Amino acid sequence: MKISRLISIIMILLDKERVSAHELANIFEVSKRTIYRDIDAINLAGIPVYSTSGVGGGFEIMKRYKIDQKTFSSTDISSILIGLSGFSNIIKSAELTNALTKVKSFIPADKVNEIEFQTNQIQIDLNQWISDGNVEKNLNIIKLALQNYNIRSRHKNRTENRTLSDYIEK
Repeated sequence: MKISRLISIIMILLDKERVSAHELANIFEVSKRTIYRDIDAINLAGIPVYSTSGVGGGFEIMKRYKIDQKTFSSTDISSILIGLSGFSNIIKSAELTNALTKVKSFIPADKVNEIEFQTNQIQIDLNQWISDGNVEKNLNIIKLALQNYNIRSRHKNRTENRTLSDYIEK
């Protein structure tokens, strides 16, 4: 997913001093051209990424740039973490783990204990809602179907194949 890749690139650039297009392309299993487009999109979003050419070159975010951690309130972050943790009890995937890590990165250092306390106060158990325990498998099938714009629906013993591209504005 492009949005996830863009956020991950930003997090990598904030974490490392300089990363080459080749290294990013290998991490995300995309072409270097895709990485160049992603870097352009990140720049357009207002995050100052610049490049250095030559041996040892790559992309980096300006040293003084920081993502404003005040974007989310403590309640916002707690709510997101509570919701995601409910899913993490039934779905074990790298995507969900990455999402939790990204959300936790927005917690200001002085609010860690408060948010951890709020998050641990509520536990969402979704196990009752799952009859066959194949949530992750079913979600992957739905994701793949959406990527390919194909859905098979079943209603009252009637099965239909539909192409979503017929319903999506282009």
